Amino acid sequence: MANNPSGPDAYSASAGDFRDFGDPGDPGDFGPDAFDDADADDYAAADIKEALGLPDSLPPIRLPSLPELAAQARKAPLPGQLAALAAWIGEDGRAVTDDGDLTRADFAAATSALGVQAADLVFLWEYALAVEWLEFDGAAEDRVMPGETAQSWAADQDETVFDAWSATLAAVLGETLEVTLPEPGLQGLDFQGQPMALAILLFLARREGLSVADFTEILWENSSADLPEREAARARERWVARYGEPARLLLDKLTELAAVRESDDTVRLTPLALAALHEQLVEAGIDIPLLPPTAAELTGAQLLAMAEGVDDDEFEAEADAWVAARGADHGARELLALAAAGGPGERMLAVAAVTRIGAGAGQAWRDNLDVPQLRAYAKAALAGLADGEDVPAGLQPLPADVAWVTTDLLALACDEEYPDPEEIAASLREAVPAGQEAAVFEMMWRAPHPDVLDVLNHIGRYHPDKQVAKAARTAAHKAAGRPAPGGR
Repeated sequence: MANNPSGPDAYSASAGDFRDFGDPGDPGDFGPDAFDDADADDYAAADIKEALGLPDSLPPIRLPSLPELAAQARKAPLPGQLAALAAWIGEDGRAVTDDGDLTRADFAAATSALGVQAADLVFLWEYALAVEWLEFDGAAEDRVMPGETAQSWAADQDETVFDAWSATLAAVLGETLEVTLPEPGLQGLDFQGQPMALAILLFLARREGLSVADFTEILWENSSADLPEREAARARERWVARYGEPARLLLDKLTELAAVRESDDTVRLTPLALAALHEQLVEAGIDIPLLPPTAAELTGAQLLAMAEGVDDDEFEAEADAWVAARGADHGARELLALAAAGGPGERMLAVAAVTRIGAGAGQAWRDNLDVPQLRAYAKAALAGLADGEDVPAGLQPLPADVAWVTTDLLALACDEEYPDPEEIAASLREAVPAGQEAAVFEMMWRAPHPDVLDVLNHIGRYHPDKQVAKAARTAAHKAAGRPAPGGR
């Protein structure tokens, strides 16, 4: 690894090193022990999926076309600087020291030629060597030459530019926090692999993003996981005093690469980074469907599936465009058919999209008043369309309607893998007036909702209020003893 005399020492780390991942179900679960005994050169793409405990499939994603991605990559400052460094090295190459560094004179000349600070050149040098913007010439390794990535960038074809950009992303994630050799007493901090883990977490959280505070705390928590709490706090304080905040450094370098953007203190991946990580995760064996370029080309199922990967405003815009392309009545009927066949999440998304259609969905709602999964929602929608008049006869909600909608709402908070008592309590407060929990549970167990037993059991097991939990368990016991539909 290069040791530039004008900059800090650096670790020898592969830019493609995917060490130290844990379970991504909770941001704090990106643990440091997944690959401790493995050699970095032995890692395969599939290791990402196994080590992070990623599912077999993730929500679909829409990505820009390759020409659009390449155009964005060409505007990123960091690859331009790396290309300039490779051009400065020249086809004849430059001699390096025994440690593989530029000489002092060449280092000073390079900073001047590139118009960068000495500290910035240290990072550029490490990125360049990590992913073959530069490469050593021959067995002697006493000279560096422009490498394959520099040639790909210079070829200026959309595919080669995107490939070079993706390689640079790997370098930034793999090298940025490894270039500073910790002083004695800080060796317990281990940042290796954590930037890539955070990038995958940002991909998973692409709808909400991560706050800068969460991004920072996750990085510190996992890099100091092997240290006692007090020792970790002291190491963090000393590190920041000497080297600065590592999360800020990483975010700044990713911003220079056009891989992340920050807005309202929230970090999100750019389309470039989403495309590069999508490619890598697909290679790891994870199914992440690509959506058609326009809303008009989506199926109804694709429209609902994309909701998990976009924010509310984006989903509403997609849904509106999708309905406009199909016509109000046709679009409403397709979405309501999916709502009836789907689970609570899909049903509530579809209902929300159809409700936005307004009067144009009126006949579709009326035709679904006898569908058990939709009756409660149809009544509410049609009552809303009455526009302040008295609710027409037959649209008043019955106890079974209240029970169905309540079960749908609560089912969304029932996560068996990562149960959260506070989330369950909050969802119940939102769905049921305080003091009426037992009465609503009594209505729920009588309703034919397929998820009611699971929901009641979940509340009974995890709700923090003992009385509420007991009432849910009582109702669950009654639901379990109820004859199944059809007498089964």
